[in-house]
Amino acid sequence: MKPESFNRRESIQNSSYICGVVEGTTRKIKKKSKNNLYSLQDFMRQNHLGLTTYLYAPKDDIKHRSLWRQLYSTEEMTLLRSLIDSAKDNRINFVYAISPGLDIEYGSEKEMATLKEKLSQVKGAGCDSFAILFDDIEVQMQKNDKEHFESFAHAQVHVANTIYEYLEPKTFIFCPTEYCQSRAFPTLETSQYLNTIGELLEKEIHIMWTGPQVISRYITPEHLTRVGSVIRRKPLIWDNLHANDYDLKKIFMGPLTHRSVKIKDVTSGLLSNPNGRYEANFIPIHTLSDWNAADRDLLAHESGLSEDNGILFNIECNSETVYIPEVSMVNAVTTWIDEFITPSVIQTTQSPILSADVAGCVPDRRDTVWLLDLPQSHGVIVPEPVAPIEVAAENIVQEAVPLEEPVPSELNSMAPDYSQPMETEENGETQEDEAMASVDDNVATLQAFSGLVVTEEDVKNQRLALLSSMCEMFYLPFENGPRTTTLFKDFTWLMQNASVMKKSFTEIETLDPLQSEWLVRYDGVTEFLTNAIDAFFFITQAPNKTVVTEIVPYAFDAHGCCVVMIAIARWMMQGFSLDNSDNNIPYDYGSPDENWITQTGFKINTMRLFSILDDAEKMFTTKIFLPLTIFCFDIRPFTMADKDYISGMVTVMLTTNQEFLRQRSKNFADRNIIPFLTGGAHHNFVCEKVDETGHKPVCYAAGHADGSAFSHFLIGYKEELKEKYKSLVEDFKVGSAKLSPEHIEFIQKSQTPIEIEDWFPKVPNHIFERYPAWVETYFGLDSSDAYPMMKVLHVTVISLAMNGCPGYFVTIAEDDVMRQKYFFAIGLNDLGITDCRRFRIMGQTLCNLSSSSSSSYSE
Repeated sequence: MKPESFNRRESIQNSSYICGVVEGTTRKIKKKSKNNLYSLQDFMRQNHLGLTTYLYAPKDDIKHRSLWRQLYSTEEMTLLRSLIDSAKDNRINFVYAISPGLDIEYGSEKEMATLKEKLSQVKGAGCDSFAILFDDIEVQMQKNDKEHFESFAHAQVHVANTIYEYLEPKTFIFCPTEYCQSRAFPTLETSQYLNTIGELLEKEIHIMWTGPQVISRYITPEHLTRVGSVIRRKPLIWDNLHANDYDLKKIFMGPLTHRSVKIKDVTSGLLSNPNGRYEANFIPIHTLSDWNAADRDLLAHESGLSEDNGILFNIECNSETVYIPEVSMVNAVTTWIDEFITPSVIQTTQSPILSADVAGCVPDRRDTVWLLDLPQSHGVIVPEPVAPIEVAAENIVQEAVPLEEPVPSELNSMAPDYSQPMETEENGETQEDEAMASVDDNVATLQAFSGLVVTEEDVKNQRLALLSSMCEMFYLPFENGPRTTTLFKDFTWLMQNASVMKKSFTEIETLDPLQSEWLVRYDGVTEFLTNAIDAFFFITQAPNKTVVTEIVPYAFDAHGCCVVMIAIARWMMQGFSLDNSDNNIPYDYGSPDENWITQTGFKINTMRLFSILDDAEKMFTTKIFLPLTIFCFDIRPFTMADKDYISGMVTVMLTTNQEFLRQRSKNFADRNIIPFLTGGAHHNFVCEKVDETGHKPVCYAAGHADGSAFSHFLIGYKEELKEKYKSLVEDFKVGSAKLSPEHIEFIQKSQTPIEIEDWFPKVPNHIFERYPAWVETYFGLDSSDAYPMMKVLHVTVISLAMNGCPGYFVTIAEDDVMRQKYFFAIGLNDLGITDCRRFRIMGQTLCNLSSSSSSSYSE
């Protein structure tokens, strides 16, 4: 037990152990606003985490690396001085790093004078700690240097020692060219380079080390003890566990893990090189702080999650503390919630820069509220059909979609084919991310739904569940979060045993054991996915748009995956799926050659889950440059009970005449929904927009696995419709009411011909040979429908492929050019014109015929 006067935070800050962050991401010395610099040291200052060191080494400060000889301008020095002063005011050691190794002449007195002048300029701004970095450079010396120095190591030692003696710094750090065991030649212990560095470098200079690999899953005391014996001092860890500059489409928000607290005994410090997305570093940096303040690790016989064992981590306590990554993450997420509910200081109407599928998406412009709770029905299928909607046409803001940001031409060493591992220099200015759409102060206040009674503890637990789900989907490079791992294992099991749900049952007592297990796992899967979908709603509605703009691109991608997965799970539960035995998801990504980097991530695992598709990767990475908007939506199977609810989508178009709209809705159901549901289609899905007002249908797809059989069904079905609509066709009457010219014109404009024979396309027989499934879609092709429709189509075709269907087609009116362009953009091919010459056929193959020959797709 520490004495009562012991102050843990003071102890951390007064410790000689170097702990903090590396600003190694692409952030220039640039203003976020007039008085607020955008820097990772904001975390260290504002949150009082006890982290004491900030290493300044941003990739896109070209005067730090590629143009290291150039002095900073007056404006740049003003900003740099602000960083240094801010660090001092908050007891943070600001370490300025320079990387001259790309082209320096080690033996040139002129070069040394230039280097001294540059660092003297920074020292003049108040900086008293420095680092010289020789990572990721050519290992061959220039001709003149070979005449001056015995080896590459001798040349670097000369520069480092000279600068160290010249500056007389408080702290001086050296990054070697062989900065991890996989880079040591020929081995760690026999590396002439490392042994020379260790022997000749001034003993007060810290030497950086990333571990066994560039990105090390495990860093152990035993490994670091070996390193220390080679470099003749305790190494300083440069930890790339959360770095994402090798793949900017990923972020890692899991806790600091697989680093025993014991490594503090054999190292001089640990500096985390975190995500390039500033706000995504909340959990990594907070858990680093907990690790730094802890006295020991959790012992094998101790239970880390019990509140009764007296060892839950508390940074403020004066007793012995234990680092438990899982507990630390929960504490960090709980704290992070406060960031979300605090409105942004800086507000702007500029859209975020989004990546991958969400390039160019913009937030929905409707008023937002921060919810104490989510709608009771959110994420849950309502078993009873809902009345059709009768509302006026909505005004939908459409935004132009810019092209996706180009992928940098240079990779880094975290990728298999690297060029400059810890650095990617891009030409031109990098557009800086800014906050998303503004939120009025009066809207950002906390509100609760009327009639929904929740306690403060319920609110806390719900928010914690939502954000924790999201963080587990973006966990660590080598592993998913524990619950995400369980999700993919259970979902795979559900697919492997899906056919058990074909067996009917009336009561829970009649379930056989396999059905019982299937439903238990199904509940776990849908609970996690519902939380993940709700988390997206939770994030997009947050008043702090500075946080939102950084997190939304990744949450959006994950949301798209989750709605696909939960829809397929619901469809399997209805008993329509065959067994799918393949399991292509690895659960451990550790690899000596570091090829694992392209194999990890929530989206990649989702693609593996549905690898029954030949082009699963292409499908999930399709980029559609259409008007899009960000909102939360859900996808579920639909039945005949939903026909009026879904048909209500057409009541928002063309006219406000309620009589016309009711008639249009009935025509729509008879033409687009009922024939599929009565004709044996088992691949029917509706997408619903979900917000604080409830659910609203957005778009749908209905798929019949045997289009040829469906085509024959339509022959008899059309005769029934002709009888039903006889008075309309012959006398232009609905019941006893004569249609006005206005109503007749409305019917024709709404693409529902009066002649029944023209309602359905006549598909040539040869189409069914390669594209046997017939899919019907409905969507508005605007900012509310484009992306959701693509996801509904994904769900539909995945369900078809799971039952062995090799391909599908859709039909579009020949004069509907925009819709044809849409399907072409998302990957469908033009298959020609229907026999009736009024529809264009577009299709896509799903899996080859040989792989599906063992399964019947006629259902």
